[in-house]
Amino acid sequence: MRVGIMGGTFDPIHLGHLRAAEEIYWAFGLDKIIFIPSSRPPHKDENRMASALHRYEMVSLATVFTPYFSVSSIEIDRPGRSYSVETVQELLRVYGKDTVLYFVAGVDAFLEISTWKNAKELLALVQFIVTARPGWRLDDVERSLKPKQLEKLGNPRFRYLKISEIGSEVGIKTPQRGLVLLVEVVSLDISSSEIRGLAEAGRSVRFLVPDTVAAYVAKNRLYRESSGNDRESIRDSSGEGILNSLR
Repeated sequence: MRVGIMGGTFDPIHLGHLRAAEEIYWAFGLDKIIFIPSSRPPHKDENRMASALHRYEMVSLATVFTPYFSVSSIEIDRPGRSYSVETVQELLRVYGKDTVLYFVAGVDAFLEISTWKNAKELLALVQFIVTARPGWRLDDVERSLKPKQLEKLGNPRFRYLKISEIGSEVGIKTPQRGLVLLVEVVSLDISSSEIRGLAEAGRSVRFLVPDTVAAYVAKNRLYRESSGNDRESIRDSSGEGILNSLR
């Protein structure tokens, strides 16, 4: 099985996240993409974020009509800080050693990867895909990472690709550990921080997020007043917890 992983705070999830996932799914011939909202990301101020429960619900609403997209509560159900390497290790235990994981991250997140927990191990466990984000250039990646940072990551190799080039080269779809793919996707000029600013001002966020998410933000008055930082454990309707949320 070939599974894509898209992690992040998703505060809130927007059309840019979904479009990048859509392009990666088709280009790499994946079986599915799992969106994984983080509960307590080490590099974010959690007191300024919508609660984990609200963010999980928004991702669920954004992906519900796409059969090859799913959402997992794995990081929300796990106590403590959210570390990508621990999530990947658990996914491999659940799905089995024959599963190939494709870890998708924006260029802004990747430039901080040397500060992530066990980043070298993470890069060895997955095929890493870095996508462009508004205001960031993929060709900044190699120039921005210093020799000590690259050494900490195991001196990965980099390859720049346009999304249209992937389908014509079968070899690209074969996972290569130690290779980071810099993939140019359609980059929608949307940011979660701008959406939060609009919501805080009482303005519409439609056409930046799915309509289901826009309605949820309005109904719950998110970003206009404290939505709380509840840490409720999220279970699926069968009540069987993490394993079913990953299937």
